Amino acid sequence: MNNHKAPLRAGEKTAEPLQDKVRRDLMKRLLGITAVSLMTPEFLAQAAFAGTAANAVMGPMVPDVKPTQLAEGVYTIHAHDKFPTPANQGFFTSIMFVVTDKGVVAIDPSASVQIGQMAIRMIKTVTDKPVIAVINTHYHGDHWMGNQAFAEAYPGIPIYSMKETAEAINAVLGEEWISMALKMTNNATAGTRIVAPNHYVKGGDVLEFGGTKINIHHFGQCHTPYDLVLEIVGTPIVHVGDVIMDHRMAGMNDDEGSFIHGIAALKKMKATLPGKTFYPCHGDPAPHILDEEIGLFEAIYNTANAAQAADKSMSEAIALVKALPFMQEYAQNTPDYEDSVGKWTSIAYLEAQQANF
Repeated sequence: MNNHKAPLRAGEKTAEPLQDKVRRDLMKRLLGITAVSLMTPEFLAQAAFAGTAANAVMGPMVPDVKPTQLAEGVYTIHAHDKFPTPANQGFFTSIMFVVTDKGVVAIDPSASVQIGQMAIRMIKTVTDKPVIAVINTHYHGDHWMGNQAFAEAYPGIPIYSMKETAEAINAVLGEEWISMALKMTNNATAGTRIVAPNHYVKGGDVLEFGGTKINIHHFGQCHTPYDLVLEIVGTPIVHVGDVIMDHRMAGMNDDEGSFIHGIAALKKMKATLPGKTFYPCHGDPAPHILDEEIGLFEAIYNTANAAQAADKSMSEAIALVKALPFMQEYAQNTPDYEDSVGKWTSIAYLEAQQANF
């Protein structure tokens, strides 16, 4: 059992190779650069410096969003948008908090210090107990950039994640996500700085806060290699981070995500956590979204794999995926579908090509 702190695993390796691959993808998405040759160390340093300089001025306060109760002691501050914009000030990632006998546990406090401050205000409308812990499910900035607000309001607060998540944030991804948020929100997130997790957990650990237990699961690579899934024991609620997204297609870039390992991870989750309500950070919690995500991954990967094995081109694979009845139905309620289906199919095609080599 893990009471607030888990020991490091002996002989663990750092995530440096992954960080090197991910940094290129993040910066290309941030600045719209297609020429990989432009991604020099000097250029990356200048981009990081620009983001840091913009943080000298604080962005505006984020409007309050009333918490909604999901189960006994479990609440969400729900983000309705699927992507960051100047209008939503970067609030596109829902925040969960759990009220325990000892205090409040905040999970994935979203994408800026201002959003984190709003979350603290909203928690105080539910309980006068202090926040005693924060958990980050993975290293994407919209899940940890709100850490700063909690660290400032509750000095010394433990912030939990996988060890590799904290390493990635501290090594390179932190500044890049802060810069990306500034670009996408027209500086609404200004003032946000890196506050990385400081306590490490792994799959199989249990965090206990008074009478509340949170089982830590890591089913393997899916959205990223280091995705945590959090089972709130005694409730039907399972926080899935971005392992499941409700009609949102994002991530899976470079070596971050995997269709092959993702399908295995999702099926393992289904076998391990039957009858649960799955809470995604993007979208609405529901029992059915796990099966839908499995269907999405299998539809894209199996079709791309068959096309690749038959020596069909990538464009032919994309056309075959788009023609699937499952995908046509999925597209109806997926705002980013047209922008994402080709990209996801291309990633699946390349993964199949590598697997079949």
